[in-house]
Amino acid sequence: MTSRFRLAWLIASLTLAGCGGDFNPGPLQYEETEALTRELADKTKPNLAGKPKLQDGVRKGLAKQFGPNPQEIHVPADSGLPGGGRQLASRIAISSNGESTTKQIFVKRPATIEGEEPVVERQEGGFALYRRHCLHCHGVSGAGNGPTAEFLYPRPRDYRPGKFKFTSTPNGAKPTRDDLRRTIRDGLHGTSMPAFDSLMDPTEIEQVLDYVIFLSMRGETELALIDEASIADPDDPEALSDEVVDGVVKNVINKWTSVEAQVFNPPVPRTPATRKSILHGRDLFLGHKSRKGNTVDCIGCHGPQALGDGLSFVAQDVFNDVVFNGDPSQQEERLQKYRKEVREQWKNSLDDWGNPLRPNNLNRGVYKGGRRPLDLYWRIAKGITGAKMPGHYPTLEADEVWDLVNFVLALPYEPELLKGAVPANAASAKPAVAQR
Repeated sequence: MTSRFRLAWLIASLTLAGCGGDFNPGPLQYEETEALTRELADKTKPNLAGKPKLQDGVRKGLAKQFGPNPQEIHVPADSGLPGGGRQLASRIAISSNGESTTKQIFVKRPATIEGEEPVVERQEGGFALYRRHCLHCHGVSGAGNGPTAEFLYPRPRDYRPGKFKFTSTPNGAKPTRDDLRRTIRDGLHGTSMPAFDSLMDPTEIEQVLDYVIFLSMRGETELALIDEASIADPDDPEALSDEVVDGVVKNVINKWTSVEAQVFNPPVPRTPATRKSILHGRDLFLGHKSRKGNTVDCIGCHGPQALGDGLSFVAQDVFNDVVFNGDPSQQEERLQKYRKEVREQWKNSLDDWGNPLRPNNLNRGVYKGGRRPLDLYWRIAKGITGAKMPGHYPTLEADEVWDLVNFVLALPYEPELLKGAVPANAASAKPAVAQR
């Protein structure tokens, strides 16, 4: 593709001709993160006056690498996106001999009837599909701030920090394509993220998947450029030079292109869900020692009856009052009526995006990241990125993690498993009490 388009840094410059379908309210602009103003404020001047040269450098660097707006998409070199990013848009801009033209992108879909030839159709592209299905929750820039976001719990994901909760990779690593594909296709149980398997075919899901990765790359690059600018001298002509920007982008892209080799596979096969395994998993949940002599504090968050009411979090009635009792934008005001200790506990139980967390009630059998035994193994063994759920491997033996998985899967069908059970630390069994 590089020889075909003769571009030095960009593999392709993809341009959308409309957004596909009948939903076309007009062009969109990327939203700037608040950090661009906050982190690049000139502290020597009143009213948070900014450092305009550095702020402009961030804007120019983003526009050059990713395009000036959602309708004109630039794809950085070696992005790792299939076809250099061809699935992002409906049309592609081709530069040759100083002239630019745009051409429609076509996609070959498998035949729906056995024996028929594959169907070649015009491609809508990830942006058009994202705009139709995802933007109202996740926002134009993937900031999780679409018009419906304020009314949802948990809030839609903000892609810009480059963090994703439910992955097959180590805590903090990027998700694989299969991780994101599964989330888009199957949804996240217990949240407002629906399953798109019935709304988009596999080809369209791949297009949206690419656009989500593109938005995450762009958002993480924006934050990294702001970090670079915050320590730069505004009068330095080399601040945020092309070389600096290129280096930041390549670092972000490398995290995505190297992720497939980081998939965490269980070291041992699943332990059969025998009574012995389930009861041992229950003991580990209650804080009794593992074979290594270690303990895990499951009940500190999930509570002694696994109701999601552990002492590490505010009482359930406080949480319900602050999160659900009124205007979503007035949560902070509702929190202020509680005593200082409750407010401090609240602040300590926010996720990395600043949103309120609630441990899962394991009795319900609803698992956001998937209910396959493997999905639960990943959550328990390596934790959940951006949340307060820590990883418990290798604190526990690999087969003991499977014992916990077997216990968690059995609990909704056998609630008596925890009736009368005694935690290793009896003090942890005391219920939280809300106080104002």
